[in-house]
Amino acid sequence: MSIKNFYTSTPFLVFEFIIFYVFVPFIVNRYLEGWYKIIPLVLIAGTFLLLMLSDPEFDRRVLTRFRKRYVGKSVVRIVIITLLLVWFTWWIFPDLFLSYPIKNFEGYVLTFFLYPIASVFPQEIIYRVYYFHRYEALIPEKYLLMFSNAFIFGLTHFIYGNFVAPIATFLVSWVFIYNYYQTKSLLNVSLEHYLYGIIMFTIGFGYFFQ
Repeated sequence: MSIKNFYTSTPFLVFEFIIFYVFVPFIVNRYLEGWYKIIPLVLIAGTFLLLMLSDPEFDRRVLTRFRKRYVGKSVVRIVIITLLLVWFTWWIFPDLFLSYPIKNFEGYVLTFFLYPIASVFPQEIIYRVYYFHRYEALIPEKYLLMFSNAFIFGLTHFIYGNFVAPIATFLVSWVFIYNYYQTKSLLNVSLEHYLYGIIMFTIGFGYFFQ
């Protein structure tokens, strides 16, 4: 068996999936704290990016394409979800509402710059671009592939040690999945991810993702 055939074989795909999407998050949750949890995320994203760039079947335009028209179409969705997040946080967790920018303004401002580099882009490379490029052959049924992505993305967020983060992430991941399927663009899906993240940190819901 050639290296290429081995790399694309079902047993290797399953093994790779378990290692990077199940085992590594478990290890991170068990042994790493705080910002140290970001290190494996960035390293895996960099590795996956190199693998995709070396794959002749990968459409590199996914990494640089930006669909301006889609941003306008997603504004209504962003407004509705933002209003729901504001209402939910204020109603269910009133002590957290606006707590981050008020109590730690310097950290809040720093989040605007570090969040896309340390979290958004690495996550979207791993869980959208690489995931749908790599595992479509493993899970050919479209909606099952989408569900598995949402489930795994939510499961990964157990690293934050609470149940709110994985549930919220599972739900919002459907927005990111829909965005990616519509645009086939890392930049588009990352922009929407970034906006929701900043809104989340602003209203205090980011407490569950620290």
